[in-house]
Amino acid sequence: MKINKKLIVPFLSTVVGLSIAGGLGGAFAWYQFNSQVRTGLIGSSVAETGLLQIGYKEGETFHWGSERNMPNAKLIPVTFGALVDGALPRSYAYGYPEAGQQINADYSKGWTQIVNGKGFVQYDIYLRALKSDPNASGDPTSNIPAGYKLVEQDVYLTDIVLEDAANTNNKTVADALRVHYQVDGGKKGLISNTAKTTNLYGKLDLDGDGAKDKYAVYEWHTKHGQEVVYGIDGQTQTTQGIGDVTVERATDGTLPKEESDAAKKICTTSTGVMTKITLTVWLEGWSLLQVDTATPTPNTSAVWNPKMNAGVDVHVGLTFDAGRNILEPEVPPQQNP
Repeated sequence: MKINKKLIVPFLSTVVGLSIAGGLGGAFAWYQFNSQVRTGLIGSSVAETGLLQIGYKEGETFHWGSERNMPNAKLIPVTFGALVDGALPRSYAYGYPEAGQQINADYSKGWTQIVNGKGFVQYDIYLRALKSDPNASGDPTSNIPAGYKLVEQDVYLTDIVLEDAANTNNKTVADALRVHYQVDGGKKGLISNTAKTTNLYGKLDLDGDGAKDKYAVYEWHTKHGQEVVYGIDGQTQTTQGIGDVTVERATDGTLPKEESDAAKKICTTSTGVMTKITLTVWLEGWSLLQVDTATPTPNTSAVWNPKMNAGVDVHVGLTFDAGRNILEPEVPPQQNP
C-alpha cells in the first residue's frame, strides 16, 4: 500500500514558546514590576513516519496544530510559597505585600491573593504521539488522519530558554523566572536558570524609608517596635537548573544520548487519553537579583532596583522532544501470490 506523502508529518519535537513582552517597571519588588506575557505553541519535525503533537482543550474539544497564541497576561513578582511534594500548594499566588501589615507567620494578612492571568500565567497543554500505519483508518473527530495511530512514546525536554530579551540595556530579571510543570498523575518539577535554593522570607524596606519595616501596630501591641519578617521564616524553594532537566540526542537521533539521563523523562504518551501537562510561569518575588551596577554581585534583599531590573522583556521556551525513536512505519503483511 502506498502512503500518501501529504499525510506524512515529520516527527521531531514540540516547542512551547513564551514571549514575555512589555515593560517591567516600578520602584520595588512585589509592586509594579509588571509585564505582558504572550504565549505560542510551535510544532517542528523529526522523522518521516511519526508525529508528536501539542494541543489545547476548549470545552470537550481538543485543538491540535503547530501554533497557538495565548491571551496577554500581566506578570508581577509573586510567590507560591514552598512546594508540597513538588506540587504547587494552591491555585493562587501571593503578591503586593503591604508595609508592616503582615502580623501572622503566614500570608493571611497584608498580602494579596494573585490569580492566574493577573500576575502569573498557568495553562494546560496536551501531548500525543502518532505513528504511520497504512492499516489505520484515523479518527476525524480527534483530528487523526487516516494512515496514523496513537502510540506510546517517551518524551524529554531537549531545550529550555529562560533569558532576558535583547536590548535590555544590561538590565536583568531572568534569574527570577520560574517554570513549574505538572504531568497529570505523573512527574512534576520547578525549573530556573540554575539550580538554587531561595529563602522565601526576609526583612524588607517596602515603605522606602531606608530602614527595615517594623510591624504597623499600636504601641501597646507585643510586636510594637519589632522588625517584620515577611513570608514564612525558614521556608525555602529549591529549583532544578536547565542542565538538570534537559537531555541530548544520540548520534542516531534517539533519546536520551546518555543512559544515565533516562530518569529525566517527562512523560510517556498514551494510546488513549491525551497526556495533560500544566505549566505555570512566574517571577519569584523572593529572588535575589543584581541591583548595583558598581558591584556585580547578587543582592542581599528581595527589593529590586528599577535601574537594573525594570523594563526588561524575557523569553521562556520549552522543547518537548520524542527523538527519532519512531522510524519504521507499520507494514501490512505480504500476501501470497
